Amino acid sequence: MKSWILVLLPFGAAFGQQPAEKVAFEVASIKPAQPSPMGQIRINMSSDDGMLRYSNVSLKDCIRNAYRVKEFQVEGPDWIDSARFDITAKLPAGSSKEQVPEMLQSLLEERFKLTLHRETKDHAIYALVAAKGGAKLKPAENPSDDRAAAAGPGGGRGGQMQTIQMDPAGVHLKASATTLAGLAEMISRFSERPVVDMTNIQGEYDFDLVFSPEAMRGGVRMAGGSMPADAPSEGAATIYTSVEKYGLKLEPRKAPMEILIVDRIEKTPTEN
Repeated sequence: MKSWILVLLPFGAAFGQQPAEKVAFEVASIKPAQPSPMGQIRINMSSDDGMLRYSNVSLKDCIRNAYRVKEFQVEGPDWIDSARFDITAKLPAGSSKEQVPEMLQSLLEERFKLTLHRETKDHAIYALVAAKGGAKLKPAENPSDDRAAAAGPGGGRGGQMQTIQMDPAGVHLKASATTLAGLAEMISRFSERPVVDMTNIQGEYDFDLVFSPEAMRGGVRMAGGSMPADAPSEGAATIYTSVEKYGLKLEPRKAPMEILIVDRIEKTPTEN
């Protein structure tokens, strides 16, 4: 007499479990950003419990936020760092700011047809470390926690404001209420190597880095037209020496790094 064993499998395991649908913004408006004032670049990336507001952002900015990576971990066509957009999006009811990256992924896939893959590569980097004698940092005058508390229940708009301006002293890279990790990412935009925070210093600080316009690699021209008439002379500091006034330094090292490779992305988003 034959014996039979009845095996009960979960429905999803037997027939292929359907992947959960990605959360998406309820509605989103994407418009080309207006040209920045001559010699200036202003970028704002903020969100509260109901709205996302990005102004003058590049698609590289959006990709790094969507996939929770640093800017130097995104590789793609040059224009994803120069073409800039204003994005306003409404979060669906019951969602949270923690879901914004996933919503950005959906937005990029649907409106810009983004596809990408990941690779791990050994990469030359600069390690941001404290110099001999210790860091000399300026605590943030207006920390992000204070901004949220001032907005009352529900929180206010979070996010850091970064401004690039130019005067006879040099290019000023200003950032308020910024962590050391955030500073490292900002410096990476003007260095030939990615910068990784290895200070182990917590907290938020205000920075005003002054350096030669050569480090901009054409960035001001792309975002705001020609260089201003009072552009600084070649005697301005480099991006590497500009961190020294904060008791920091950049050390060359190597480290394995995960890289996002953009396979496809459209220059023009689908209509709002």
